[in-house]
Amino acid sequence: MVKKKAPELPLWLLFASVQLLDLVAFTFVLFGIEKASYNPSDNPFFRNQLDLPFSHSLLGAIIISLIVFIIFWIKDKKRWAWILGLCVLSHWFIDLIVHINDLPILFGKYKVGLGLWNFPYLTYAIEILFVLIGWLLVRKRNVFSYVLLFLMIASFSGMIFSDEPEIMKHNDYLRTSVVLISNGLFILLAYLSDRKLKNE
Repeated sequence: MVKKKAPELPLWLLFASVQLLDLVAFTFVLFGIEKASYNPSDNPFFRNQLDLPFSHSLLGAIIISLIVFIIFWIKDKKRWAWILGLCVLSHWFIDLIVHINDLPILFGKYKVGLGLWNFPYLTYAIEILFVLIGWLLVRKRNVFSYVLLFLMIASFSGMIFSDEPEIMKHNDYLRTSVVLISNGLFILLAYLSDRKLKNE
């Protein structure tokens, strides 16, 4: 549906926009602005002890989405600006459904969350379903899109069905770096897939 509104909008940009809040969050963690540390728990979604008062507050999400909006508006990509800005903001509302009450409305204050993470296997099934639906909506596929699908499902399944290596449990810098590199790899694969489709 989005591609019908703006068929020239690269798919990789859409993909990156919905991940942007997480990219900002874990960059902030690397620089000590926010916190994400290992928390031993039987529930895999609670193994990340998160304190993200800026990147994952509603106010922060609005500010980041506005920055994206302004960048593309200035570039005279007005339709892109609306779509990408809304995609960035949509991340917060999706997180609202799954997070426990650790999402601030303001910077660090008035935390909310509907708590779907309390049901980890249901959350896993829904997230995998969304990944598959999103992938199937891309009608033309190539080797990069297949690799992207495999790696996304594999990494998410690994998080659910296995524990983290000991070396990562006690090294927040390493854990955060792995998350950023993984997300960067996903975006790169989406970009390569998009570029290959355009060259065909």
